[in-house]
Amino acid sequence: MTDKTPFPAAGTLPYNTPVIALGGSPVDAAMVSPLLGRFPLIAADSGADTARAMGVMPDHIIGDFDSISDTAQFPPDRLIHISEQHSTDLEKTLSSLSVPICLGFGFLGRRFDHSLAAMHAIARSNAPVILIGQHDALIYCPADFAAPLPSGQRFSVWPLSQHDFKASRGLEWPLDGLSMEAGQLIGTSNRIHSRSDHELTPVHIASAGGKGYFVMIASRHWMYLAAAMTNDNSWLEWR
Repeated sequence: MTDKTPFPAAGTLPYNTPVIALGGSPVDAAMVSPLLGRFPLIAADSGADTARAMGVMPDHIIGDFDSISDTAQFPPDRLIHISEQHSTDLEKTLSSLSVPICLGFGFLGRRFDHSLAAMHAIARSNAPVILIGQHDALIYCPADFAAPLPSGQRFSVWPLSQHDFKASRGLEWPLDGLSMEAGQLIGTSNRIHSRSDHELTPVHIASAGGKGYFVMIASRHWMYLAAAMTNDNSWLEWR
């Protein structure tokens, strides 16, 4: 890892719409396919092969191209080669984009080290990103979190490093006054309060400071995270 070729200027690819980023891990085609005609598609390296297998052509393909099967299968004007080796292809992709929100499919599941790298990438990103796997959807939260979420469903909190919490509402096991840190205390397998009179429960986490944390819910509920992150309830049409 000696090549330090600099990134292009941040935000080289500006979009005023949500964008789908596609990686090389398995994706739920039934979940992704309806979105493909609505939003621009950006492939991170071997995500181009994922797109091709689904019968679609990415608007752009970004990466060092060490895992894509054959760049000759794609139009040259859609290829953005970044040879720098101190970042992942997802980091390269997110650095190149300027978007209101990015939905990342195909970055979780196949290899755990790749999943960890994807979590690292969204923690560094300036844009709101949701990683959506076959089982989980997750976001990075630097401070407070608030969203109406399906009642009775699983909800996990994983601290990036140390993170302190003032209080929480809507969770079966409150986070009030807790200090979380990997290797000390984590918040996996919590649950959203069940409400017999409502489909959704408002969940709120008040941060007391720290390095940030990840929120994880079931992947089929990703649109609730998107609605909360963009303040746009039209995302709920994807339920």
